[in-house]
Amino acid sequence: MDAPLRVALDVTPLAGEPTGIARAINGVIHALCADPSLAVSGWMLSGRRRAHPSGVPSGVPVHHCPVPARLLHPSWARLPVPRGRLVHGPADVIHGMNYVVPPTSVPTVLTIQDANLFENPEWYDPNVQRFTSLIRRAIDRGCWVHVSTHAVADALSRHCVVPDGRLAVIGYGVPEVPPGDAELGRQMAGTSQYILALGSVNRRKGLPELVEAFDRMPRRPPDLRLVIAGLPGLDEERLERTVAGLADPSAIVRISSIDEAQRSNLLYGASVMAYPSFDEGFGFPPLEAMTAGVPVVASTGGSIPEVVGDAAILTPPGDVGALAGAMADALEDPLRTDLVERGSRRLSAHSWERTAEGLADLYRRAADRG
Repeated sequence: MDAPLRVALDVTPLAGEPTGIARAINGVIHALCADPSLAVSGWMLSGRRRAHPSGVPSGVPVHHCPVPARLLHPSWARLPVPRGRLVHGPADVIHGMNYVVPPTSVPTVLTIQDANLFENPEWYDPNVQRFTSLIRRAIDRGCWVHVSTHAVADALSRHCVVPDGRLAVIGYGVPEVPPGDAELGRQMAGTSQYILALGSVNRRKGLPELVEAFDRMPRRPPDLRLVIAGLPGLDEERLERTVAGLADPSAIVRISSIDEAQRSNLLYGASVMAYPSFDEGFGFPPLEAMTAGVPVVASTGGSIPEVVGDAAILTPPGDVGALAGAMADALEDPLRTDLVERGSRRLSAHSWERTAEGLADLYRRAADRG
């Protein structure tokens, strides 16, 4: 019997606040561990020793590199000599799922979660903008590239040349959503009906536009509120100004930090999920809402239509009037019931098992061909 292929994944994002990338890594690493032909490990960049990341299975070893990512990443765009072994430990294939892989003599796979860094660099701070040079350098070194949707592949092709056969489109599964307490979610919202938006307040999320659309909703129930739950980001000031300009700012509930139990409670208690992003590389919140039996209103930005299929009402990014009407429609039957049923069916299109199978095949090709 052949020895298992040793695959080392960057698990650094699992040590921080839960983000979409962290949810992707969590789903991938658990799915890969079910494949006996793989020996999975993790690697982590941090200036101080951390406990075993909670999203990494307990039996998976994690190689700790005691240098902060913010210091190490810039050097990766310049180093001519591979030094990756110091970062990732022993492995046959290295997989970076957060836009970066170290310079190394070991075959590498790089996940590019979205092409926003290239398409709209002004949406990001300089520390994130530098990832474009790291991505291009990794591709020049011959890394294999993984994206989760065809939309990202198409966008990436406008900015980078990936050699034929070295790019694979492999979708993600649906993050686990523990059963939530809808009543506790409604208590957090302070009302019996609310529209929920999950995610960091970044410029591409379109949250100020969502607030405007909520304010313009036709047939809006008097007790309906909009709950925006997620970490502060570069668009927080614009969001605050938009809320302050409303006739009734108290209709907007801003929650900047939630744990996993609170997240589930908010999902299960929501009347509608709103996902108005200008662009997304994948987008887990609509699928999480479908898991909770909540109808989804989303934009046509980026990969969202590819992910949600026909299981959501889709509106053009930034079209406040269309978004306002769609949210009002999603609250009412028979459309509401139809969206919930379509959402339940749509979940079967996404599987972590298929993700693991596709990545395992990509790892073997990388190991065989370098």
